Amino acid sequence: MEIFRKAVDFNTKTNALYYRFSDLKNYWKVYQGFVDEAVLPAKDVIHLGCGPLWFGKVATVPLDGKTIYAVDPDEEALARNPASQHICAFGESIPLPDGSADVIAADHLVEHLENPEAVLREAHRLLRPGGRFVFTAPNLLSYSGLATHLTPQWFHDFYLGQLRSLRGSANAKPYKTYFRMNTVWAIRRVAKATGFRVDKLYTGVEHPGYTVLLPGFHQVAVALHVLLARVEALAPFRITLTGTLVRE
Repeated sequence: MEIFRKAVDFNTKTNALYYRFSDLKNYWKVYQGFVDEAVLPAKDVIHLGCGPLWFGKVATVPLDGKTIYAVDPDEEALARNPASQHICAFGESIPLPDGSADVIAADHLVEHLENPEAVLREAHRLLRPGGRFVFTAPNLLSYSGLATHLTPQWFHDFYLGQLRSLRGSANAKPYKTYFRMNTVWAIRRVAKATGFRVDKLYTGVEHPGYTVLLPGFHQVAVALHVLLARVEALAPFRITLTGTLVRE
């Protein structure tokens, strides 16, 4: 375990090389900006697939006077969410009336949707005209997305379990992924099929995270991330996808 810990420490220090050569915006900051823009004039917000995460950790604008619905099928995780309105439900069927929300925000959810078209149709029903579905998710066409998609679930549980123990993280084990709306082209296709317009779509790169246990390979990953960040033609193959869809 000590060898792994030293490898993580060494590899983490080399992440600084990525930020020396790239000024691409942090995907989470981009996501928060999209969320803030949508939420500022909104009255009712659905935080879809939120788990225990309070929406006030996502949005940076004041939430006073707004209704925040925390929606997640995991009852145990939902119970730890400080939102006043809890709905234990899957995204395909949420027990709220038509036109109940101005914004639906989904952070790190889209990759877990077995039927994203059904979820987007439900989002279309719930949103008022002009309402926004804001999301951030991994890109299937990135090397990390492909690796995640092609490896079995037991390996995800094991590998991320090792990272959690080394980093002292208390995150839950990873949920099953499907990556059915996780490319630039899939997002546009599903949006069009479900009555949404793609308003914003940002492809992001950060320092590599999943290779932090692997000296040598991690440094190659850092160099690859710099290349992805600096070459615009490679944008569809970057690590993250962050966007806003508008209900028409």
